[in-house]
Amino acid sequence: MIRPALTMCIALYITGCGGDSSSVQELLPESELGGSPQVDIDFVNTANKSVDYFVKQSGGTETLFDPNTQVASNSNSEVASHSVSWSTPTPVVLDIGAWDTNTQSETSESLEVMLNRADKLWAIAWLDNDELALSTIRQQPSSQEGKYSVRVFSHSDSRVQVISSVISAIEAKKGQITPYLTLENCSGELFFAAESISLCNLDPGKSYLLVTDGEDLLMAAEEK
Repeated sequence: MIRPALTMCIALYITGCGGDSSSVQELLPESELGGSPQVDIDFVNTANKSVDYFVKQSGGTETLFDPNTQVASNSNSEVASHSVSWSTPTPVVLDIGAWDTNTQSETSESLEVMLNRADKLWAIAWLDNDELALSTIRQQPSSQEGKYSVRVFSHSDSRVQVISSVISAIEAKKGQITPYLTLENCSGELFFAAESISLCNLDPGKSYLLVTDGEDLLMAAEEK
């Protein structure tokens, strides 16, 4: 059974004047822009299946799920990037959608996110009770020299604990992002539920988005 399309409406607000793969989309001709504001969307796939992503300006007659509006595809554990540039003194609303590459079956969701010029956005494809879901989060790097700064996005409610010079614990809610946690060492400090998580393949002094199913680390992506 084909479910309604998984779509998200994003309102982009301009201030001031005017991965593995990447693309750029202009909502207005470059000649009209006078220097385009731009936002970047990084599509993170933790859905355990290949996913296609679609972006279009709201309104108009074109449909969202169309070959002309497909901007990226990726397999599980991959990141694909897409940039949107525009020029208008009023908000621009985008529709963002995702579907299973193989079955082209979708679920539905809508969301408004206000973005400033040069913002970066995570769009995370994940499984909510075995159904495809798409969540958006602003990228907010918060690096500390020599330490690991991480935020956690979980597919399910889970307890996240850091055992370091200071012991802290936080409840990661399904489909939400935690505040930043700071680790001094790459192993033996971070726990999802009772599972010890190693970050020794990551670089200290950088910020990361960590995606978990509640116990295992599914993916880590640098916040820039």
